[in-house]
Parts: sequence; C-alpha cells; structure tokens
Amino acid sequence: MDNKDKLSRRDFLRISALALGGLAMSGGKIGRSLADQFPFAQDAIPVFPENVTLGRMCVGEPGANVSIKSEPYWNANDIGTAYFDDVFEWRQEVMAKSIDPYRINQRWVETDQGYIYAEYLQKVWHQPQEVLSEIPLTDANERGMWVEITTPITDIVLTKDQSSYQYWARETIRPRLYYSQVFWATDVRKDPSTGRQQYLLMQRYNAFADTYWVDASICRRITPEEIAPIHPDAVNKHIIVNLIYQTLSCIEDGKEVYFASVTTGGYNEEEAKWITPVGNHTIWRKTLSTHMSGDIVGGYDIPGIPWTTLFDNNGSAIHSTFWHNFYGTARSHGCVNARPEDAKWVWRWTEPAVPYDPGDMTIQGLNKSTQVEVVAE
Repeated sequence: MDNKDKLSRRDFLRISALALGGLAMSGGKIGRSLADQFPFAQDAIPVFPENVTLGRMCVGEPGANVSIKSEPYWNANDIGTAYFDDVFEWRQEVMAKSIDPYRINQRWVETDQGYIYAEYLQKVWHQPQEVLSEIPLTDANERGMWVEITTPITDIVLTKDQSSYQYWARETIRPRLYYSQVFWATDVRKDPSTGRQQYLLMQRYNAFADTYWVDASICRRITPEEIAPIHPDAVNKHIIVNLIYQTLSCIEDGKEVYFASVTTGGYNEEEAKWITPVGNHTIWRKTLSTHMSGDIVGGYDIPGIPWTTLFDNNGSAIHSTFWHNFYGTARSHGCVNARPEDAKWVWRWTEPAVPYDPGDMTIQGLNKSTQVEVVAE
C-alpha cells in the first residue's frame, strides 16, 4: 500500500490541500469555526476499504487528539497526530516496548501511520450490506427491523430542523453514527441527490422521536434468529463482575462458560465506595438498543447503545460500547462497558429472553431473571 492509497481513504477526514496540517474536520469545537470558512468540508463522504481491520480514534469529542508514536511506548518520538474520528489501518496489537508503571493497559496498535495507544482506538470494519427494497413487516403488521451500523463512521440526513433534535444530534456540525450502534429502521427511499438507497432510522427507547436517513448499504439487518437465547436450558445461571480485575464471568451451575474483560466505574474516594454498586443484583430490564444520557460532570448523551442489560435501579447496566477501548481499566460512569460481541453474548444468554419486537422487556417479580454479583475482591 503506497502513501497515495492511504490518503485517498482518509481524505474525508483531512483537508491537507488547505495546509491545515492534517487537522481532522470532524472536530466540533475546532470544526465549527472552520466549517464557516470551508463549508464543503461538511459534505465529505467516508470511503473505506472493505473487510479490512481498521481503528477509529474514538476518545474525547470533536477536536480531541492524541499522539502517534514511532514505537509502542510513551517516550517514543511523536511522528503524527490522531484526531477524533480519524480512521487508520489496524495492522496488529502489540505490547508496550517499555512498560508504563502508571497504566494498567500496556497495549498499542500498529497502524499504517505509526503506533497509537490501544485505549484510544475502536476496532472497526467497513462491511457493505445487501440492501432491502422494502422494510419487512413485524408480527404487529408494522414495518420495522433492527439494524447495526457496519462502517467506521457515517453521516446522517436529518428529517427536520437540527435545532429540534436531541442533544447528541443538535450540538454538532455533522451528526454521525458509528460502527456497532443499533437502531430501528422503518422506511426506505432513494437519496434525492445520489439515488442511493437509504433507511429511515430512529431510537425506540429512552429517546426523542427523532428520525434520520442513513445509507442502507452500511446497515446490517439483525434477524430474530440472531438474537435467539444461548443455553436456554442451563441451570443456575449468574454473572460475576469483578471490579478489581475488571472482568465479567458467566456461570452455569458453578462452571464458567464465558469470560470477558470489561470497564466498570472506579472507586470514589470521597464517598468511600465503588461507582458500580457492589453486591447482589437482579436483572430488571433488557433492551436491544437504548439511548443513555447523564448530566453529571463529564456528561454524556449517547444514542444507539445495543445489548443493554440493566441490573441496578440507579441505571447500572452491562452494555456494548463504541466510544473507547479501555477494557481492563475502571473508567465508566457506573455501567459495565463491554465489547459489542461480549455484550451481545451476555444479552442473549441472560434470562429472560427478549422478543425481537419490541426488543425491550421490563422484568417484575422474584426469581424471573439472571442474577448479577458485583464483587471488589
């Protein structure tokens, strides 16, 4: 792969021809002022190689940036800068050449541009999908299906004035969706300007009734068969989340059947307790995809979070994550953040099973759902 190929795949993120030093145009605080001068930058369309492992710089917000190193350790020379939403070729994950005693994770990713600390990159792919000419009917005789985003980044086309949308879409120049997010699709059309098929997406739970058109070729249909229960006849299922080791284990009749590295909330020194609540909990709600927001310091407003399994009345849940790669380090607001494949497995394995439509269930009563034990030992 030569340098020309690399630039052509990433020109939607950088405007090097304008001598901006590789500045990513996706940055919100920076990008908003630049967009006034260079409005064409907002019309850039992502182009990615198919089925190649990629990494998206996912930490922070538009305008955030991290160093690209010449070698996989912190004191190596800086040879570049990765801005929020920049996408790189993910060649391999390696251990640090020199251990940093102040960090738990010692993982780095070798990219086509140099080495980037692994916590900063979401592992992604661009996987074009077969496009449906019509949205299928549900059992309720209404058109709808769950879809998963299968490209690192995609723009959306709003269906009303941007100022009336929920915060995540309102307070940005170019609202975007990301690899592994899940939404409900209700309609299909041809883009008036390009002729490409688009699906009309929305969030069904805990969100405004906002809709947006998205390129159908990067929306993978999730089928009812795909969410079928795992080990439905197994006995004595329960989950153990270990806050010290940042791990999750699924247990059947005393035997571990699944293991994953996760990210939980850390220890609050002022209140002398863990942010993720220690103790025995019962799953009380399961949602195939939901919206999450919080107004605490470092607040968040995140759409399309799939495979959400709530186990604490204050909102703690096991769920998929696309905005970091911190697994193994405690950094969440209290939830158990998991890789998409791990969160999905847990969602399917835990009881009770949730129907495809509506894709959401609130559990009431005793002994009707899987137990979650959170330990700090």
